[in-house]
Amino acid sequence: MRNKLIILVIVLFSISCAAQNFSTDGNGIRNSVIANVNGKQVIYLSELDGVISSYTISGEKLWSVPSEKKAVLFEIIAVDVDNDANEDVIAASANGTIYCYGSNGKLLWKFTPDVKVRFSEVAVVNNGKLQIFVGGNNYKLYELDSKGKLVSTTPIKGVVRKIEAGNFMDVNKQSLFLYTYNHDKFRWEFMGFLNSETKEVIKSVTINDKRLNELRKAMVTDVSIADINGDNKDDVLFFGDVSWVPLVLAVDGDFNVITKFKGSRKEVQRYAHAQGTFLAKKHEIMLQYGGILFVLNSKGELIGKSGERYGKMVYSDFVLEPKSNQLIAAGEVDGGNSVYFYNLNKKDWWKKAQKRQGRMQEVAENLDKLYEQTLNFKLPSYQKKSDKEWVMITSKKIDSKVKRLKGGDIKFVIQKAPKEGTDRSHLVAKIGKSALKKDKRGNYKSTREEIVQMARDYEAQGQPFTFWAGHGNDPFYIQIETLEKILEVAPKTCYGFVYAEMDKVDDPRVIHFVKEYMPRLAKAIRKNNRAKLYFRYKNMFWAATSHLPLWKEMFFSGKYNDILAPASEDTSNRIQDLNLAGRVGMFSGGYVNDFTMRLIDDNPTSWRPLSPGGQNSISPYLRQGVVMAAYGARYGVVANNNFTEDPGLNILFALMKSGVLPVVEKEDIQSIGSWHLIKNVDEHLIHSVDTHHNLKQYKKDDDNAVFSVGQMHWAGTSVPEHDFSNAALGVEYRWLNYMPIMPYGMVPVAPIESDKLVTKQNKPYFVSNAKVGFVNGKKVEANQFGSTITKTVKEGAKKLPILVEGASWSAIKIDKNHTRIILVDPGYINPQKREVVVKFQHRKPKSAIDILSNETVEIKNNTSKIVVPAGSIRFIDVAY
Repeated sequence: MRNKLIILVIVLFSISCAAQNFSTDGNGIRNSVIANVNGKQVIYLSELDGVISSYTISGEKLWSVPSEKKAVLFEIIAVDVDNDANEDVIAASANGTIYCYGSNGKLLWKFTPDVKVRFSEVAVVNNGKLQIFVGGNNYKLYELDSKGKLVSTTPIKGVVRKIEAGNFMDVNKQSLFLYTYNHDKFRWEFMGFLNSETKEVIKSVTINDKRLNELRKAMVTDVSIADINGDNKDDVLFFGDVSWVPLVLAVDGDFNVITKFKGSRKEVQRYAHAQGTFLAKKHEIMLQYGGILFVLNSKGELIGKSGERYGKMVYSDFVLEPKSNQLIAAGEVDGGNSVYFYNLNKKDWWKKAQKRQGRMQEVAENLDKLYEQTLNFKLPSYQKKSDKEWVMITSKKIDSKVKRLKGGDIKFVIQKAPKEGTDRSHLVAKIGKSALKKDKRGNYKSTREEIVQMARDYEAQGQPFTFWAGHGNDPFYIQIETLEKILEVAPKTCYGFVYAEMDKVDDPRVIHFVKEYMPRLAKAIRKNNRAKLYFRYKNMFWAATSHLPLWKEMFFSGKYNDILAPASEDTSNRIQDLNLAGRVGMFSGGYVNDFTMRLIDDNPTSWRPLSPGGQNSISPYLRQGVVMAAYGARYGVVANNNFTEDPGLNILFALMKSGVLPVVEKEDIQSIGSWHLIKNVDEHLIHSVDTHHNLKQYKKDDDNAVFSVGQMHWAGTSVPEHDFSNAALGVEYRWLNYMPIMPYGMVPVAPIESDKLVTKQNKPYFVSNAKVGFVNGKKVEANQFGSTITKTVKEGAKKLPILVEGASWSAIKIDKNHTRIILVDPGYINPQKREVVVKFQHRKPKSAIDILSNETVEIKNNTSKIVVPAGSIRFIDVAY
């Protein structure tokens, strides 16, 4: 009886001592780890761009260390490095450095190799002495000692996906688990266990091992090490998904599958974030997959679950706090800075309803305020309503409050994707058997007559529509004769056709499309003067690939400027800033009359397995759309994102329909400082970036380019100072750069033939081929050309009427005496309040006012200091 009372007291004490949720004073949390310091548990946290901090479990901040050079901080681990009985923290930064901070926050050492590396993983083996193993994208496994000195370098196959230490083979001796990739999201190049002393392979498994067939197809987003089967040896636990279905798989040291859980189709969630861990005291496994939290036994059998598909509170990371037996959820994938606790001693602990707090609650309140103010906005007397309408290709429903706004017009257009099953023998006769290739994701069952009838029905209903008509996998979803007929039967409601990822200039299907389809489509479209062709391309297509001869003929010849509406395809893209600058160059240079924003749930996927999805906040998509609209994007390809909360994109639509966000004409953009002109674009550089699924492309001089470190294996890395993105647009690391801060104004990218236009505008420019620069017609290495970029953009910035520091921005002429400044928090999934400085140059303003709050903005010495709320936007009208 006495023992039972003691147990009861202990349980009640642990429940009563359960920690309370808290918010940090930092920004978006990416990683968390528990450490022992001075006999107590602390939590080390890392932020997306490299900050590391330490907090007590009760939420007291102990210390914080800022980023030395911003880049994604991929992993932190806790280990006693200096042998003082306190666990320190080792961090693997994509800026190419391994950092070790003492438990007091002081830097103990750092390791930077003699070549640029995108480090992503760190692990520590302790068999009587510490062996620190780190790796990244350059096919090497580095061993460091406890003082950060290089001990050995071992060649490995593939790009490091995971390194972990554990007692995999022997209960008394640790070894190393190494997991590498050659593809950006699936399969593996090497998976096996290494002897930490000799670095020899103890055991490995090939990609063709049937036991792991499920794992070969999985996108693995988290890996954990624990003794799952109770044999006192460590096992490897994989968390991820197969075709959007959640998957948990554990293997032992012999690669036998000892645990497996696969969800049902009822739990499918597109781009859901999968994170999990082993709950040692309960001998259970937890998995968060998107909006659902699963609890499994050690065999993978379901014990319980909570949440719902596309539900709320998608966390960045989980860590177990063993002393009080609590599960800690750290940060939200939208950029949250809060820490949430689940008490594992409680029955059905997974059902606890967490209340959002901290940064993401702040963002939600900021957006509610923005929406409310926008709904009450009336056009000022000096602003004329545009004759042009916004065109949003979306099935999103518009709020009735938005419908009542009168400052602008929006046409909402649906998108359908029928696949035509018509015979292709005539195409085969022209371009060969490649014409028979089809997209495996599609069901080619529609006849020409059925597709045309769809268009005819939409015309009768007055329903505006587009068809997704082709893809790099198959440019002929719908054949040209069918497209012509669609345009004929639906002249009022057909808003055009969408094409995606057709970048390959040597593909005979693509060549046929450009040479044969485009002239016929242009002729057919011009009969109704309404439809557009929306081309979605990723990587650096709009800044570089589009300058290859085939695409240059199409996009820069002027033959199709009235029907083209270039869009981005941002799945697994690291260089959105280049695509933005490229499309602004096309628009402002007169090569196209319109361009397109794309706001879709796969946009936050820079490196898919390591880019959390499932953002609940509309903030990143909203701000991304506003920046593009502020530089001329009047069209939008906007898919449903099931994770986002209301009012969602109604905020964007309200900004458009109220006139707060005006339809922008190219001649009204007042924030273009200088230009970057492309001459004889470097095809090899383009190919290395466009081949984004291939991770094995590392070269020591990848950073010596004007458009540098853009390949997939560099995702998350820091951008060199000489690089165009950094020097001209203020982009510090390659992750999600939809909203560059543009410290010298926008710097559009256009072909060399724009030199006369740019000179006429009195704008300075510099010239490159994307790899090297040109000075007086001679090639200059990129790392030397950076000074030319800096000199040019600074010269251009001095000529601007307005210059902004600290936000993504645009300045738009409203009339001859009024300019609208649009200020946007640039942190895509790292929102935070921004202290912004606006400088007025050459022309002294009479006044400045926030057009939504009606606050007067103080102007002192031709300068204003303005706060942009976290995750939000401000609109300032300047009167002269």
